[in-house]
Amino acid sequence: MKAAKRPKLVAVPEEMQRISVLLEEELLRWPEVSSRPMFGFKAFYWKDRVFAFLPAKRALEKANAIAYKVPRPEPKREGEKWKFFEMNGESDIPNALSCLGEAYEAARKQRKKK
Repeated sequence: MKAAKRPKLVAVPEEMQRISVLLEEELLRWPEVSSRPMFGFKAFYWKDRVFAFLPAKRALEKANAIAYKVPRPEPKREGEKWKFFEMNGESDIPNALSCLGEAYEAARKQRKKK
């Protein structure tokens, strides 16, 4: 069986690092949200459920994209749980927060697996 191909990690430009900090500041204002560094990214949790990743030092393939968990009942593969939103500048922050808000609400509504 062939091993899964690892995604290419790229350096994050200064502007995207600044945008990530602005998004992080907003996300940490939301109830019961915390963050942890993870492999050059910032992972965001509602309680113990991860719902988003922002680039910090590294990004997945596209240096200007954030990742958020898709509110879907049963994805077929792990990679289908996540969507990417490409940022073209600070003007995209409201749309990014909208996507992150959907992922946050889905994490809050998700039932605990037994």
